[in-house]
Amino acid sequence: MKKSLLVSYGILYLVLIAFSVYGSILVGQFSVANLISTLLSVIYLLGFFGYALEKRIWNAAVWRRFFYLVSIATLIQLVAAFWADEKQSLEVIVATVLSLPVIYALYQYSKADSAVWVNEKDYLKAALLETLFTAEPVLVVEKLNGTDKTTVTLSKEAGGYSVQISRTNHGKEEAFANSFNNIGDLAAFVEKYTAVTVNDFEEKYAHECLARH
Repeated sequence: MKKSLLVSYGILYLVLIAFSVYGSILVGQFSVANLISTLLSVIYLLGFFGYALEKRIWNAAVWRRFFYLVSIATLIQLVAAFWADEKQSLEVIVATVLSLPVIYALYQYSKADSAVWVNEKDYLKAALLETLFTAEPVLVVEKLNGTDKTTVTLSKEAGGYSVQISRTNHGKEEAFANSFNNIGDLAAFVEKYTAVTVNDFEEKYAHECLARH
């Protein structure tokens, strides 16, 4: 339902852009500035459809820049509307209201921890951790590498996940923690910054589940 509403809005927004361009051409007012504005609107809409359809287009960093661009442009238009006549001010306000869903979609789409940017391999690891969390709300794995020891504790919390890492490295102790909204980013973080892998959690807790049965 949500997806169909978003797609319907996107199609309507695209039709409005097309009518705006057609009207400008008819009255002979289509300029370079109009061309640039239209191209940017189409790009914003591309990101909107990527969000609506949960498809990867370019990457999150690119869309974060476009989000900043459309937000700043919208803010400038609103400020300028205070000095415009009543008709122009009303047009700017209506255009801003109509573009709010696009701005919101770009904000959500440009989040690096959005599920759409998690690759298939990370998705499988995330699915595995999610399965383990159904049996245990806290997962702990210790791993030895010579005299060095790494302990990774994963927790599922309301609205997200957290990781606590403690380790000894050449006799020095260090500890740090982080939190994530997306479990795929949690899995990637653990494997990037520790010697512990998602498979280590699977081996430990799969064996424990078998032992209980």
